[in-house]
Amino acid sequence: MKKEYDVFSVAKVCMDSYKSKFDRATAKRKKSFEDLNKNYVPGSPVFIAERDKITPTYKAEVEAARGEALKAFEDALEDAITCERAHATVISAETTRLMSVLDCLKDSPVSVDEYQALVEVHGGKSYWVDRLFEKIAEKNGIFETGVQPSLTAKLEVLNELAASTRDCLNNYNGEDKNFLVTSSEGYIFKLEKRYTNGYSNVRMSDKETAKRLVANALNKGDSLERSCALANMLRTSKPDMQYEILSLLAENKHPALSDPTMNLIGANEVINRFRIENSRDIKAAAAAMEKVKAAKSRQEYAGTIYDNYDNRHFRKSMEERIAATKDSELRDCYENVREIKQEESQKATE
Repeated sequence: MKKEYDVFSVAKVCMDSYKSKFDRATAKRKKSFEDLNKNYVPGSPVFIAERDKITPTYKAEVEAARGEALKAFEDALEDAITCERAHATVISAETTRLMSVLDCLKDSPVSVDEYQALVEVHGGKSYWVDRLFEKIAEKNGIFETGVQPSLTAKLEVLNELAASTRDCLNNYNGEDKNFLVTSSEGYIFKLEKRYTNGYSNVRMSDKETAKRLVANALNKGDSLERSCALANMLRTSKPDMQYEILSLLAENKHPALSDPTMNLIGANEVINRFRIENSRDIKAAAAAMEKVKAAKSRQEYAGTIYDNYDNRHFRKSMEERIAATKDSELRDCYENVREIKQEESQKATE
């Protein structure tokens, strides 16, 4: 799934995270005042000094949480807008060729079956081809276009998402029930469906799905809740999804991996298997990188890259080597393999 769709899961996580921190800070302030009245004589110098610290500390905590959440969301929003604008500026030779063919159809009768067959093969690959498909659909009374919306439509959705997210982060007070709706998963999911036209030509990989699941689990209240959510997730996921979830936790060195709760809830077998596989993948990546370094030709290292591309440790090592050596031929080969793998993955999900 494309990077620009991350903004929806980021918005949800930012709002949930801020609300949780706000509620904890509010509860902490309440307890501080209760402790103040219990432990100090009202009106005494010590009482006044301690009392005057409580509200500024509370405000600082809330502002820090709000600032962190706003920055994370605004960064994701900016990335999404940049990506969408970039899509609208790309007109490749293949786009021009396909548009010239489709242009011949825009004034001809096209059945739903014919239209769907064309979209299935050519939809979702070019912004301007999709716009032409919309025209053909409109001309022939086809309401389900099967392609993603225009830039204008997407920006309208992003503006709505931004308004809701900023409103929540700037005005949430722990009492207004409206924020329960505008920050809910259902509300954001509806915005995302509008943004993608019901996920037309959008395929979410295991990795993208795992990112959303992990982000949601890590936003739970305390460490026990987080570990329970992660453990349940692992126990009910397929092996490929388990690996993606644990890989994300390992990459970020999250303490949940070593939390005893995970073992108590029955996820220890999955985690132990991952550790064994992860160790194996690290060794395999190191061996593959040595082959790449020793290769005498592009043809020789291209096969190694293709065979080991699914190993995340190998991908990381390759990207680090490309950045360090600035080897354009190696970079082009790596990107070609990535495109091939993405195409294979898309075909596998169809």
